[in-house]
Amino acid sequence: MNLFKHATSGLALATALTALAGCSGNTALVGRDSLPARASQPVQNEIVGTVQRVDTGSSEIHLRASPGHPGMVTYSAETRVIYLGRVYPVSQLRFGDIVAMQMEQDSRGNPHTHVIRVQKSTGDWAQRQN
Repeated sequence: MNLFKHATSGLALATALTALAGCSGNTALVGRDSLPARASQPVQNEIVGTVQRVDTGSSEIHLRASPGHPGMVTYSAETRVIYLGRVYPVSQLRFGDIVAMQMEQDSRGNPHTHVIRVQKSTGDWAQRQN
């Protein structure tokens, strides 16, 4: 009788392993990121810097950036700042704000951005006026 119990247990185990093997194509999706990279990782062509000043007359953002990155980036009227899920105009940026910018080049080859994400703010954005 003991032999029969062991054979039944072995058959149940084999059936379970076969069922898992049949589903193995779907189990790889568990825990997998659906985005190309985690949000904490930098995006390609992105720089991070600290805002020194925003020159709205010449559409320039002056940064204290890490070595090898531009200290000045141009922007256009379409450029938007994203902070805590809301969109703001570039004029809302202030000295000391830490920003991540998706970079490209303008027609003259200068560093240019259309998207700016504020990573750390120096003040209350809800109360800022243009």
